[in-house]
Amino acid sequence: MRQKKYNVIKDTREQKGWDFSDSASCRGTTIGKLDTGDYSLEGYEEILSIERKGSISEFARNITEKRFERELERMVEYKYRYVILEFNMRDIMDYPHGSGIPYSKRKYIKIKGPFILKRTLELGMKYNVHILFCGAYGKEVASSIFKRVVELESR
Repeated sequence: MRQKKYNVIKDTREQKGWDFSDSASCRGTTIGKLDTGDYSLEGYEEILSIERKGSISEFARNITEKRFERELERMVEYKYRYVILEFNMRDIMDYPHGSGIPYSKRKYIKIKGPFILKRTLELGMKYNVHILFCGAYGKEVASSIFKRVVELESR
């Protein structure tokens, strides 16, 4: 049985991110307002939420913000909830080294890699959200999640 094609919704506030092209399983990407997360699928907006973090610097800022935690809190209502990190564990452990933050500004950074790791694990456990370290493969992982959700929900 052939899987039905899905349409990706990219939140209007997502600055950069991914665009999914027409393919065997996808009809493409539309821009629309999502209440939670950066990506979902048309018809699945109430059960699927994907939040994308494109850099360790962005993530390091976010994990100390109440706004980000409120986003994860809202995700609890979703059956499928993911945070896709487009960097690796090494980027966390070495932070701020390799983050692109100028060396002269690093002395002002209060958080370090071990704290980011601790906070990542705490948030994942507290909100039961899948936090995936995808490196350069974030878009491919999101695409695979979309296919699995459509497959599971079509049964």
